[in-house]
Amino acid sequence: MTTGDFDLHHAGDEPHLIREIIRTHQAVLNVFSRRVGMPAARLALMRLLGTCRSEAVGVMWIARQLGIDAAAVTRQVQAMEREGLVERCKDARDGRRSHVKLTADGLRAFLQVHERAHAFERALGADVSAEDMAAAARVLVRLRAALEALP
Repeated sequence: MTTGDFDLHHAGDEPHLIREIIRTHQAVLNVFSRRVGMPAARLALMRLLGTCRSEAVGVMWIARQLGIDAAAVTRQVQAMEREGLVERCKDARDGRRSHVKLTADGLRAFLQVHERAHAFERALGADVSAEDMAAAARVLVRLRAALEALP
């Protein structure tokens, strides 16, 4: 059967790698949020701020580091600010810009959630060997690099 110019039939032996990556990504995000108690996107932001420790960093820098839109970072920072996890301060040279850092409460929350994230990864090791996990991580890093190199 075809739809337009697309053949919907497959020989059956194609790896369907992209489909499996997408399905796995969805499952990981769903289970991760429940088990860790925080969405993966927020943990990524907290991890980045946690590695900066007390140094305040700009929203644009955060967006570049995480590979996401600055508006998305701003929304996440605003929510975290309301929860007392981060504080913002104006850039002394450019009042339109602000810098962000974790509060003491934010750092404590990050350390707790970070440990739960590691426990989640260790739990996956019960069904997947360390060698397979390492191989999967290497393949995913190479795939991401190949995708980023595409025009």
